[in-house]
Amino acid sequence: MTDKLTKIKAFILRRPSLLVLSIWLIYAFYLTFIASNQFESESKLIIKASDGGSAFDPSSLLPGLSVGTPSDESDVIIAFIESADMANYLDETLGVRKHYSSTDYDFFSRLPANASREEFQEFYRNHIEVYKDDLSSIISLQVRAFSPEFAQLINKTVISQAEKFVNKINNDLAVSKLEFAKKEHQKIEEKLRQAKTDLLSFQSEYEVLDPTMQGAALQQLTFSLEATLAQKQTELNALSTIMSPKAPEIMAVQRQIKAIQNQIAEQKNKVVKGKQLESQLSTTELMARFSNIKIELELALQAYSTSLMSLENIRVETYEQFQHLVTVDNATLPDKSQYPDILYNLVLFGLILFMIYGVTRIVIATIREL
Repeated sequence: MTDKLTKIKAFILRRPSLLVLSIWLIYAFYLTFIASNQFESESKLIIKASDGGSAFDPSSLLPGLSVGTPSDESDVIIAFIESADMANYLDETLGVRKHYSSTDYDFFSRLPANASREEFQEFYRNHIEVYKDDLSSIISLQVRAFSPEFAQLINKTVISQAEKFVNKINNDLAVSKLEFAKKEHQKIEEKLRQAKTDLLSFQSEYEVLDPTMQGAALQQLTFSLEATLAQKQTELNALSTIMSPKAPEIMAVQRQIKAIQNQIAEQKNKVVKGKQLESQLSTTELMARFSNIKIELELALQAYSTSLMSLENIRVETYEQFQHLVTVDNATLPDKSQYPDILYNLVLFGLILFMIYGVTRIVIATIREL
């Protein structure tokens, strides 16, 4: 046995090129007859906004949130597709680990049955390729599996999860912003409703529509009475010059003057010491309280108008910022295997062996010269 090994070793050393050729032929035999075929399903995706744009910027939805700039929006989706969470989800729902480690496929192509979680995730990343076009922002997704149907199924499942991911980190944030605006608007609306209730309660309690208008009316009446009083006093002075103080005409005018003076005093008393139901409030006090309530109502109404406009603006902005993952090209069902590429691999492997052979010959020749 030792003599045979010695002869084989001597034969190889005399003809090293045959060793290189033998290795290449063994690899060619493996690729041609042993290596399991792998099928690739491809799809194309793009992130679109409701307003027709393709920007994906969740950071603009809520203050303090920063996911990424518009230039790397697609990278977020790419990172999610290549993540361990995606690999674990595919394993739980589709059993991709069982598929990749099946003994129906050759030892060198399949995933080892006792592979760790990290090795499985690395194997998954090696069998999925996702990249974006910098000009069009289109995301290309390529998935490899040992059967065309399973490759297509993995591709469709990845797209479905990516759509949910977009909705989760983007649209949910937009909806949260809208809901927050609605709650704030409801608070302002409640303040307006309370201000209206306070005004109606005030008017009902004191049986007055507008104390300001009532005060102006009382003042106008007082002015009118004072003007009438002045006219009667002038008339009395004129009659006093031609009649006796006991004359009936003079006494009648005096009675009228007395009545007018009493009426003026009563009107002034209402303004200064007026009585409204059981509450001792003057007209000026009513006007002051009414003015405060009216100011609160006006402020609440202004706040309500501003809040309503803001709510409508946010509603429009929220709709425009909704993002959707659009499938430009559906997951394909491959007709033939794309891997292994026998011709490409054999040429590449041959070049590598040739380079190793050449470098080894040079090193050996250099050593012999020394």
